[in-house]
Amino acid sequence: MERRQIRELIGRFLHNDVPGELQTQFRRWMLQPGDGDEKEAALREEWTAVVESPAAADRSEELQRLRHTIRMREAQQRRSRIFRRIRYAAAAAAVLLFAVGEYYYVRSASAVPAEIRLLTARGSKGEFQLPDGTKVWLNASSRLTYPETFDRRERRVTLEGEAYFEVARNTSHPFVVDMNRMEIEVLGTTFDARYERTSGIAETTLNSGSICVRTSRSRQAVRLRPDERLVFNETTGSMIIEQVNASNYNSWIQPTLTFFDMTLEDIITNLERWFNVPIGTDASVDRTICLSFHVRHESLEETLQVISLITGLQYTLDGESATFHTARTTRSR
Repeated sequence: MERRQIRELIGRFLHNDVPGELQTQFRRWMLQPGDGDEKEAALREEWTAVVESPAAADRSEELQRLRHTIRMREAQQRRSRIFRRIRYAAAAAAVLLFAVGEYYYVRSASAVPAEIRLLTARGSKGEFQLPDGTKVWLNASSRLTYPETFDRRERRVTLEGEAYFEVARNTSHPFVVDMNRMEIEVLGTTFDARYERTSGIAETTLNSGSICVRTSRSRQAVRLRPDERLVFNETTGSMIIEQVNASNYNSWIQPTLTFFDMTLEDIITNLERWFNVPIGTDASVDRTICLSFHVRHESLEETLQVISLITGLQYTLDGESATFHTARTTRSR
């Protein structure tokens, strides 16, 4: 089948123009290895077209169902031979590309094992399952890279941005998160990891279990306990470990943020993760005041407006960051 015909068929599905009785057949066809290159190219083209459409979000529910269907099929075929997994990778792109407006999948065309990159756009998030069964939530503007088949020694992934991991336990096959000059080694646990290349700051917050952290400045491992956060500065080599409420650092993976009698300081920590935007306060702002509200579909500015109405604080928002300040130091928005 020609690429033009394939893209037309995919486009019809995205626009709900495929009759109900053909929906199942369409899903099965997407899972077949035939026309793999043409399907992948058509999916890339459709991705480019759809993400620019303001109506893209309206399709997300159906796309998520299709993504789940393909993911289940992928799990069933995981024990198949390597060359079949590689041929299947092109069709598996649909798993991610069909979650239009959320995240993007890229498969390397190099030799076995293929390298897979999971990318999320700004203002979007993605949920994935790795070949070993590990679940990953990828925050906005983030990238996770891993081999299509993990080697026998370890399960190594590379992270830039932020991700929350629910690692499948395997005591003989450690899971390693590489963040340039810092790496996290685990056997089976849940934790948040974040690395910003521009700032050179790498950090991790442990939710449950245990993790070992190594940096380029010291190969001696530092072991974290639940509710501990480690921050490493690549430039200065400094390392800070602090006691925190881990739920404040992983709440961004939930569909709704609910704050009940929570301090402004903790709320800001949650919102920074949720929107992936730094939020600061002037020295005059009392960060210990407690608030109650929830966030679901609201934008960053709508959420800032809610806080402003409750507290009487003013805020500035420049697209890259936000700052709260008292009325006495009001600035133009």
